[in-house]
Amino acid sequence: MAVKMNGASERPSIADHSIARQAIDLDGLVGDGPFSYCRGKLLSAHSQPGLFVPCSDLGERDVFDEIIARYGQKFPGSDRRAIVSMWTLYYFSMLTIAPSVHMFVNRIALPMEIGRLSLVCNELTGEPEAFVMSGSPEPTTDPAGELHRLMLGHAEPVIAAIAANAGVAPKLLWNNVATYLSWILKEIAYRQGPALVEGGMALLEEPNWPGGARNPMFGMIRIARQQCGLEFARRKVCCLRYNLPGVGGCGEACPLPDGRH
Repeated sequence: MAVKMNGASERPSIADHSIARQAIDLDGLVGDGPFSYCRGKLLSAHSQPGLFVPCSDLGERDVFDEIIARYGQKFPGSDRRAIVSMWTLYYFSMLTIAPSVHMFVNRIALPMEIGRLSLVCNELTGEPEAFVMSGSPEPTTDPAGELHRLMLGHAEPVIAAIAANAGVAPKLLWNNVATYLSWILKEIAYRQGPALVEGGMALLEEPNWPGGARNPMFGMIRIARQQCGLEFARRKVCCLRYNLPGVGGCGEACPLPDGRH
């Protein structure tokens, strides 16, 4: 399936769905508060120009290659694995940050399975800009369960597809997921209280997920200590961004000395 460049979409608006007889306005929930950066990342309809592709089609090599080719124009001659990894940093930041805020702060369940989302990318650069949902947000009393469903229903299959298409190690991609998920859960804990995200942190820190499956993010974020005693988070697997011209390294967060510049 070729990547499509769309204007307005014929997908139904979230206003067409009834949730307790009232639609949930995701952007309105975050407003201008501390999580305002979540606005515009989860859409009910595609109404802006750009590349528009069902997330499930990222498993098709020609679709994925077309998007990465656009993004890779920023880094001519660079290691394709680093280009793919950098692109997924945009993707996984959208997949984890806004959804986690809505799940844990606003107690909203989202239709985030890979078959229920489409991706909007920048028309010129191929950078991910938003997800378009085909289902309706609903209230939830189990945000950790919703996050687990997101990992199984979206992160896991898209990582398998990208790893197969791009020759990038799945553990690198899972570390990219873990980096943003760890950050946003700690940010929520700081602003709203740690009890709010205990179940989410368990999905990062426990060796096994509910049901007994191995947790692919276990140990991906490690706590290190500087000589002065200050603690900081460090990745287990380098994201390779230091190989891209004009892109700064991760500083102390990088596990490789070359990536700390």
